[in-house]
Amino acid sequence: MHQQMDIESPIFSLYIIQDKLIVACGGGGKKFGKKNKIIVYKLLPGYIGQTLIEKELDDIPEYIEGIPSKQIFCYITKNKIVFNSLSNDYKSFNTIYTLSTNPEDNLLNCFTIKDDLLALGDDNGALTLFKINFNNNDILSVDEIASNENAHFKGINKIAFSSRNKNKFLITASGDGTCKIFDISNPSDKIIKMNSFFSFRQSLAESANYFMRDLIYINEKHIAYTIQSPRDGKSFLTKWDLSNVNSAKPIETLELSNVPCCSFDLSQNKQYLGISDKEGRIIFVDAKNMKITGWKKIGEQMLKHCKFYNNYLITGSIDYMLRINKLSTSFCSKLFKFIFYVGLILGVCYYVYLKKNKLINEEDI
Repeated sequence: MHQQMDIESPIFSLYIIQDKLIVACGGGGKKFGKKNKIIVYKLLPGYIGQTLIEKELDDIPEYIEGIPSKQIFCYITKNKIVFNSLSNDYKSFNTIYTLSTNPEDNLLNCFTIKDDLLALGDDNGALTLFKINFNNNDILSVDEIASNENAHFKGINKIAFSSRNKNKFLITASGDGTCKIFDISNPSDKIIKMNSFFSFRQSLAESANYFMRDLIYINEKHIAYTIQSPRDGKSFLTKWDLSNVNSAKPIETLELSNVPCCSFDLSQNKQYLGISDKEGRIIFVDAKNMKITGWKKIGEQMLKHCKFYNNYLITGSIDYMLRINKLSTSFCSKLFKFIFYVGLILGVCYYVYLKKNKLINEEDI
């Protein structure tokens, strides 16, 4: 492990803007003894640097996304999304807009932002699309464009935007075991209409009820990665070909872990996936070849969220620990390093042996 630090609250979500790490953590406030807060750290090559901001909140911030170009980050709390603007020196942030959703018993699970569009998914499977009206780095309003109350029959866990020429789509991953593609190019009658769907059962014949826990979509390649598992049991990673939005095809499925995985992220060069699981393990996968390149147990409890920063994977755990670990690219590279250093040591020893036995002269060196 490269670095770990105790931030004294369970960690729910991580987000990176430029070289700043934003951490959402909490445990119910003073009533439960763990403060709800947002912490912003300076990131340096290979480790987490100084604390720039630490601000307490009334409610638990459960998930973070952002608009890096405008230095805006947003977090979910209960049935609200709170938009915040970071100061130019990253020493403070202010709330600039709060979007409340109804009814209150439909808690928000996830959201994503692309340009001026915001997509929300709740724990009852409803999907809603909004337009954000900006005034420079401020927000004037967030207006609902369209929705689908029955997008899924269980909670939506992840949403991604997709664009094809002038057409726009939403891709969703749900606890009902399916991913769906919705066409949002021209929402009619304020209804988001489903284009097609695909499920884990297409890629592996399993009778268990699998959840689509997380989703990563690479727009320029029309490739998606999903993590799926039952409530307790093996986790699998599937790579999908989404070049045809009407018919997704599984390319390959890889078994990851004997327990559910919680989160994953794609490295900046799009070559590796970093994955965290329920029992404190991180797993690295070659995204192109779908091969596990390394894994490591770094904790005893659930690693709730993970984010890549350069060649390091940052994880946040419910045991309050923030950790940073170097990317493990392959067993072969480790073997090469081992052979290199063993060869170097043997070479030095041989040189000393020759010199000691006067089989080599100084002028020969």
